[in-house]
Amino acid sequence: MRHVTAPAVPEPPPGLFSNCLLAGDTIHISGQHAGSPQGPVGGASVLEQTREALKRVLALIRAAGGDAAGVVKLTVYLRDMSRKAEVSAARREVFAEPMPCSTLIGVNELVAPDLLVEVDAIAVIGARRTPSDGATQ
Repeated sequence: MRHVTAPAVPEPPPGLFSNCLLAGDTIHISGQHAGSPQGPVGGASVLEQTREALKRVLALIRAAGGDAAGVVKLTVYLRDMSRKAEVSAARREVFAEPMPCSTLIGVNELVAPDLLVEVDAIAVIGARRTPSDGATQ
């Protein structure tokens, strides 16, 4: 197992958790958000905060040797479920069919009160998206 960092993604304090671990060809990404010392990137926009969270997720995946095509699972934590369309819009900007498996969870709060969304992911190095033919195996 290897700890992976990316310059664009702030690391947590030592001894707390890892943002990204590479185990074999599987990349595990801890929850990423839009937080910064100046306040959230994207302000109060769920769309912009989701874009920033996904940007950080992808930066870690690339640092581990993967890419967006290898993302197989996302978990999204959202403070206001009435704004889930903004999350969907940001995901469609990044991912192609077949879309990654995804779970959307409504939460009361995140690590800071001005954060609206957090995203974690699992990706596989070398995985490629193949359009579905509708058949099940």
